[in-house]
Amino acid sequence: MKAEQVNPFLKSAVETFKTMVNLAVKPGTPYLRKEASQPEISGFVNISGDIRGTFAMTYPANTAINVCSKFLGEEIKELNASVADCIGELTNIVTGFAKQNLKSLLFSITLPKVVHNQTIIPTDVPVICIPFESDMGTFIIEASYDS
Repeated sequence: MKAEQVNPFLKSAVETFKTMVNLAVKPGTPYLRKEASQPEISGFVNISGDIRGTFAMTYPANTAINVCSKFLGEEIKELNASVADCIGELTNIVTGFAKQNLKSLLFSITLPKVVHNQTIIPTDVPVICIPFESDMGTFIIEASYDS
């Protein structure tokens, strides 16, 4: 797991939330995950090619609801299909912009999937986690690369 492979995703997350949600998000100190997380809602993609692994954006329910309410311009009160679509779209935008900054590598990214209350990346692989803070709540980016 190299910083030059993770940093484009972090930069993309900051820019995506700034431009698409009009929300400033601040990354915290990265850490290696010690145990599997089970967030309330997550958007994730699998990556294959020169780099292989998984990229996930994981949210507590309140953060997801707040972010998606702002992104969609409508009040949302609970996790529903609109929130799942929004989380998938934000994951797609973040990974798409990050891929543009990794042009020296040949890889493909799957379409985003959204899951509720599930561990995305297994515990048998190293996972770097980057917590983010915002006025709408916190979320975590989890990234694991096999190469």
